[in-house]
Amino acid sequence: ILLVARAPAATLSPPRASQRHSAAMSGDLHELDIIVSLTTAAVNIATASAMFYLMYRLSRRSDAFLSGIKVITGAVRGTAISDFDRQTSNATQLSDLGDNIFLEEGPKKSPQVVFKTASKTGKDVVIGDSPAAVQAMKGVFKRLCTSPLERLSVVDVRKVHELLGEPVDEEEGKSMLEFFKAKTDTDLVVTFDMFMSWWSQLHDGSADPDGYYSQERYRQRFKVLQSRLKDPNIARISTRTEGEETSRRYRVIFQQDGHQLSPWHDVPLKNADGSYNFICEIPKWTRKKFEIATGEAMNPIKQDVKNGVLREYKWGDMLFNYGAFPQTWEDPKVISEETGCPGDNDPIDVIELGTRQRPTGSITRVKIVGVIAMIDSDETDWKVLTIALDDDRAKKIHDLSDLDAHMPGVTGALTHWLRMYKTAEGKGENRFGFGGKPQGAATATRIVEETHEAWRKLLAEKADDGSLKRDASATLLTVDEPLTGAAGARTSRATFVARWRDRWASAKARMFA
Repeated sequence: ILLVARAPAATLSPPRASQRHSAAMSGDLHELDIIVSLTTAAVNIATASAMFYLMYRLSRRSDAFLSGIKVITGAVRGTAISDFDRQTSNATQLSDLGDNIFLEEGPKKSPQVVFKTASKTGKDVVIGDSPAAVQAMKGVFKRLCTSPLERLSVVDVRKVHELLGEPVDEEEGKSMLEFFKAKTDTDLVVTFDMFMSWWSQLHDGSADPDGYYSQERYRQRFKVLQSRLKDPNIARISTRTEGEETSRRYRVIFQQDGHQLSPWHDVPLKNADGSYNFICEIPKWTRKKFEIATGEAMNPIKQDVKNGVLREYKWGDMLFNYGAFPQTWEDPKVISEETGCPGDNDPIDVIELGTRQRPTGSITRVKIVGVIAMIDSDETDWKVLTIALDDDRAKKIHDLSDLDAHMPGVTGALTHWLRMYKTAEGKGENRFGFGGKPQGAATATRIVEETHEAWRKLLAEKADDGSLKRDASATLLTVDEPLTGAAGARTSRATFVARWRDRWASAKARMFA
């Protein structure tokens, strides 16, 4: 075309040689177009074949994966599998929970545990929760069993409700007897299946579409209860109160099997699993300054008094659960290398950073993750950082670095609170060792063990003067009189008078009986 456009009008007909050359070129181009077209078609066919083959392989793998799940669990099923298929299947069931218990996919593809009834007219009990949650309930159930039959009485079921903060009234008690077909409150007739059936009926989730109150709320509470019941010795410890909470006579008293205990001396520091026992004095989101009364016999928890007034934190509510480790003592005769100051003559202070509020007098299993070296009035006042083992984040937090990663800013907020809280009372700021930087779990554990050894030495010193004794009916140490170091607080006159008033009243009662 270019040749034609450039040629003069009189010479439009090229020579014959040029014509032959142009014909050859056009033939070659036509053959090249055919080859390109065929190659493109072959590539497209190969690509399509590869895609079909890949889809085939993926579908085969998916079928194998789903069939593997069915073989392993024997319980995950959709709407395509009937109840008869589930009953006659040879697949493994949730044997840890019991016979005829299956894991299913709920209406919103959420897991649910189904207790299959053996009765033809009975209905299946569906618990809209995970096997782990039901396992926690099974753990509580088994720990409350007093016989090898793994059965509870109505009295035991009442106890579960009381431990969860839901005491059963008289009408509900009658309903329980009828539901469990028990003749008396003490008949051991309640199996785990029956207990779950009762629980499902009592906490019907029909009015709670999100399942919070009927599922998540109780899952967490059973998790806490299971943790509390893990150590039978600790589980038998309870508390009672004396006096009005707003009065100076208010006390939280610890007891076990009818015997009064000292939370400072009788509760063990550590558990068999390596965890530590945290005794809560001040629940988070509160500000009343409760503390273990180290200067009173049996060391109940009381609200601190200054100048005749019950003390409260004026800086604001606690951001954390605050308390102490039992069987520890910060020796006032020992100068700390880290702070250059002596101990404050008290059990070592503990901060529990979990999400739950712990009541005053509660005992919680915790792990140590760090420590803050606070200096209060020129005395060393360690603050051990911990997290409860039943907290949702406990499996992720093992040291200070984990704490900063999963709870960003918490150590800074803690240090600031501890530094400033006394300024609301017109006092100066508190000081800190280690340049104000919290230390990790290794340092914290070493400090706790040192205070435990100091406590042991304190008991050894007091053993000679008759302050210690062992109750023949108890397995733990009991303390007759308050234990204090050389610089310790003495028993106040009011406590002394009250103690002897009680003894005189008891003596009169015996004389005139």
